[in-house]
Parts: sequence; structure tokens; C-alpha cells
Amino acid sequence: MWARRIAGIVCAAAAAAFASGPPDDTAPKLASPAWHYSLKLNALLAPESQTIGLFFRARIDGGPVLRMLLDSGAQHVMLNRRAAKKIGRSAGSAFALVGVGTLSAACRRAGSGTVQIGDLVLKDCDILTVDGPIMDGVDGIIPMSLFAGFLVRLDVPAKVLVLDAYPSDPPVQDGAYLPVRVDNRLFFLQTVLNDSQSGYVLLDTGATFSAVSPTAARASRNYWSLSNVIALRSSAGEIEGFPLPPGVRFRCGPRVLPADPAVVVDLSDFARHHRFEITGILGYPALRTSVVTIDYRDALVRIERK
Repeated sequence: MWARRIAGIVCAAAAAAFASGPPDDTAPKLASPAWHYSLKLNALLAPESQTIGLFFRARIDGGPVLRMLLDSGAQHVMLNRRAAKKIGRSAGSAFALVGVGTLSAACRRAGSGTVQIGDLVLKDCDILTVDGPIMDGVDGIIPMSLFAGFLVRLDVPAKVLVLDAYPSDPPVQDGAYLPVRVDNRLFFLQTVLNDSQSGYVLLDTGATFSAVSPTAARASRNYWSLSNVIALRSSAGEIEGFPLPPGVRFRCGPRVLPADPAVVVDLSDFARHHRFEITGILGYPALRTSVVTIDYRDALVRIERK
């Protein structure tokens, strides 16, 4: 049995157990003057030298350089305990994480701070700390939504994130943009799994695997063995995943995205939190040959094969 992280971290207040609630949902402020940035990313490698994600070299509050995973499935800047200590952040009030896995009280406030990535400087960014590990090889997470003030273009093969000012008018929807549902700054694509099961999947650049719910897998006749189990780690807890045979694919509008390697995981807690059915997660492997454009202002996503 071996462990990898699967899903981005989705933060929310737990029930009344944490009366102080979650951090304020305020937008960070641009402290650097430009409206165009080209930010270099680095490949995050698994022990077998396979790329499983992309990370920034970033500084928080002018501290040491940290390795921060770029994660469109996360909502806040998050640090593990060691990284928080490096920049002098102490843990504050606790609340729960809701994501793939169980509800956990391991997440704590660490105030707001300044994030610097290359020439880009953003102030008043909410920062959370987590007691347990986030993912091997990184100190924390940068959510894609941190850049919601820009039109975002992630060129995965080139390992670069390009940020531009929004045009004055919304883009013409010429069929290249995909149908999405937005909830709590997360993008859910309307998809069809293996030409049989329709539903919403989370766009998650920080996920090592793509994932399918048991219900969706059964409906599309994708079967798995209970004897072949993988321990999957997320900051919301550790869960079991079951590898699916090759051939998993999501159709998003006119695009068909191969999603191998994919696993079956229980997404029921995640779906209950968002209050709609979630059939899967579109992870990094499905995006590794693509250019992903995210328009937070107009709630649009475009995925183009490079």
C-alpha cells in the first residue's frame, strides 16, 4: 500500500463546534504595478520521476523561499506546520476542512500576509496552517483563485502561468469555453464519463489522480477490485482509493479528456458540502498536455490541447 495526495483542499467552517468560523473571504490586493505576469512553475516529481503537479517558488511576508503547489481545487493559501514556523506564523483558531476524506479539525487560521511569486506581489492573502502533511515535496498550497483578479492562462507543458488584465467586454463564447458551475471559488465542469454518466467534476490541478465516485463508476460500467487499494492522502484526512482500468475519459463540451490514471473514491461528504452531485475530479494527469484558461470574472473555462 502506498500513499499519494488526490484532491485539492476545500476549506469551510465546521458546524457549531468552531464558533469563530472560517477566515474572511476577501480578495487579495495587487501590490506590484503591472497587469501582465508570466510566472514560472516547476515540475513536482513522484519517486518514479513522473510529474504529478506544478509548484511555485514563492515567499510569504519576505521569508524564505517555499515550494507551493498550484491548486485549482483549493480556496486559501495553506502551509504545513514546518513552513508556518519558518515564516514566524503561529496557529490561531481552528475549524474544519471539507474535502475528499473525512471532516478534520486540523486546520487553523494564521492571519493574512503578502505572497510574492517572481515579480507579482499580492497583499492581504488569507493564510491557513494544517497540522498534518499536505503533500510530499511541497511546503504548502497556492490556490488558483488567488489570481482571480486576472485572466488566468496555465500552460501546463510549458510550465508557465500567464496573468493578464481582463478585457473590458466578456469574451465571445464561440464553443471553446466549457459549461461550468462555480461554487466557493471552485470550478466544476459539466462532463460525461465514458459516454454514459453525466455530472460535475472538480477542476483540480493539484490532484495526483483523476477520480470517479462509486456511483458514477458503476453507471459507466467501470469496475474495480476491492483487493487493490491505494492509501490517498489529503489534508482533510486519509482515505482509500481503488484504481480503475485504463480508458477513463471525461467529455467536456466538444473536448474529450483522457483521465488515466483514475481511481474510485467516496465523494459523498464533498458533494453534501457543496449541495449538488459531484461525480468526479479532473486531476493533473488529465491536463498535462493542455493549456487551461480560467476566467473568474465571467465564470468561464477553456481547455485546449497543446
